[in-house]
Amino acid sequence: MTSDIVIIGGGVIGLAIAIELKLRGTSVTVLCRDFQAAATHAAAGMLAPDAENITNGVMRALCWRSRALYPDWTRKLEELTSLNTGYRPCGVLAPFFEEAGGQGGRGAGGAEEENTLSSPAYWLDKETIHQYQPGLGAEVAGGWWYPEDAQVDNRALARVLWTAAESVGVELKDGVTVDAFLQQQGQVVGVQTNAGVIRAAHYVLTSGSWSNELLPLPVRPKKGQMLSVRIPEFVPELPLKRVLFGQDIYIVPRRDRLIIGATSEDVGFIPDNTPEGIQTLLQAAIRLYPQLKHYPIQEFWWGFRPATPDELPILGTSHCQNLTLATGHYRNGILLAPVTAALIADLILSQKSDPLLADFHYSRFHTKPSTSTPMLTHSANFSNGRNTTPLPTDAINHVSTDSPLVIAGKTFQSRLMTGTGKYRNIEEMQQSIAASDCQIVTVAVRRVQTKAPGHEGLAEALDWTKIWMLPNTAGCQTAEEAIRVARLGREMAKLLGQEDNNFVKLEVIPDLKYLLPDPIGTLQAAEQLVKEGFAVLPYINADPMLAKRLEEVGCATVMPLASPIGSGQGLKTTANIQIIIENASVPVVVDAGIGSPSQAAQAMELGADALLINSAIALSQNPAAMARAMNLATVAGRLAYLAGRMPIKDYASPSSPLTGTITS
Repeated sequence: MTSDIVIIGGGVIGLAIAIELKLRGTSVTVLCRDFQAAATHAAAGMLAPDAENITNGVMRALCWRSRALYPDWTRKLEELTSLNTGYRPCGVLAPFFEEAGGQGGRGAGGAEEENTLSSPAYWLDKETIHQYQPGLGAEVAGGWWYPEDAQVDNRALARVLWTAAESVGVELKDGVTVDAFLQQQGQVVGVQTNAGVIRAAHYVLTSGSWSNELLPLPVRPKKGQMLSVRIPEFVPELPLKRVLFGQDIYIVPRRDRLIIGATSEDVGFIPDNTPEGIQTLLQAAIRLYPQLKHYPIQEFWWGFRPATPDELPILGTSHCQNLTLATGHYRNGILLAPVTAALIADLILSQKSDPLLADFHYSRFHTKPSTSTPMLTHSANFSNGRNTTPLPTDAINHVSTDSPLVIAGKTFQSRLMTGTGKYRNIEEMQQSIAASDCQIVTVAVRRVQTKAPGHEGLAEALDWTKIWMLPNTAGCQTAEEAIRVARLGREMAKLLGQEDNNFVKLEVIPDLKYLLPDPIGTLQAAEQLVKEGFAVLPYINADPMLAKRLEEVGCATVMPLASPIGSGQGLKTTANIQIIIENASVPVVVDAGIGSPSQAAQAMELGADALLINSAIALSQNPAAMARAMNLATVAGRLAYLAGRMPIKDYASPSSPLTGTITS
């Protein structure tokens, strides 16, 4: 199917954008994996930029603009659907306890400061706040009243948005999972889904916490647990008239119930409510508004909010001309829906980029490559200071009949590949990669995505105009995981400027003790990735039959292990590697287990086309010096293989001639 615009994600942001685009005359399709799982359903619907005390000026301005749009926006939705969104400009009360000090820790000039920024706030002392809202806890010593903050019924809004989208003619496809973007020459040409390939002229990514399953964006899920209590029948009227925004707790009144939230947990996609989470919420809520301890619990639920490292959304253009990003709204997705819809529609249809968007562009997470550590390869930079003269390359080239290494049609001069893991710091990694003279560096996609220790800033640490990235699927235990991470790796390479990079080092390793690859899972993943146009470099046991099968399905290389990863045991699979080399029509890269330069040279002497070495370099006492040694060993081993070694004999053979000697 083809549409003018395809939106990936059916939460409040995706639906709001879809309606805005449709009302402006475009054909829009929304792809939604599970409408009920959207973060919209797990929110409380507060529209409270003042109560949240947002300190970032640009973010505060964006939130204020969106809050100002809410009355007209919800009115328009209600007219389209004849349904109620539950929008209430009720104001928000932010009580503070005695330990906060002063005016809730804001200082005496708080009210004047807020008024200067054109959003009024009023400090209420202890007596006033208890009169204004009876029933607050005895420890409440005062608080701020934010009259312009508001609320909307988040679940009602979700229903209204879905209904409004249907009524204006947006095509809604629930239960459709997008697996990958299909790209060519800086353009998205389609999305691969569980319902087949779907194409459009333009695409918008609004999939919230799941965004980094499709693109290498720093968006991660933050789980929020919530609950509601029912107002008992014996209570004549709703006792709580205003939203209470406390310290690490909020209470939102809704007709016959109170909504209590929310935890903020960095636990990935681990579902369900927990006793600890609910207990934390109840303790804080009862301290703020004690009488709710007598109210019956009505419901528990949780959801995943899409958080970025700076807790600001990602809005605007992407690395592809026809792909727009609108994700990472964290706690403010519902609040920012109207302004996001307007800004994104302007950007797509009129190429009108609001000045505010510059501060929310994804490129803010991509700093310039580090220049603090010169990436020099001269021996003085990584030896003990002695100026050793390298072997003249002209002499080597004169005797060598070698040709470059060619993988999937791409030519490389170096036959040594290195990695980026296990280094003590980024500077050591930079020096070592430079010293190795390698042209291919493998990067663990999952560790870069999660910014695992040692991988922070990794994408920015190297000059990717000179080094070919080899994304790998380390950490994947199943074929399905590896396929998904491979797709992410391809997008990561594109973001770093390698538009035509379709390489992936395929690792499927369910064995957590010996880290031995799964042959069945590797073959399954390789078959699928080859179909998707990847140049697959599979990491395997030294199994000649598997190697041949992988070559037959279209892999660009085979990468048999010398011995277990990181063991440094050297060549323990020599006989099988020799058979693989003899039978292979694609490059054979010996990967894992090489511990010393002598072992590297030995592997190359067998006839291997290349080596991938990481642990032996990174874990050595002087990584840069070891990287240089591995480079020289790789060259020496290759030259020795090409030169052809002398025959092995069972008897001695003198070096000096036995004829023409002087006799007595």
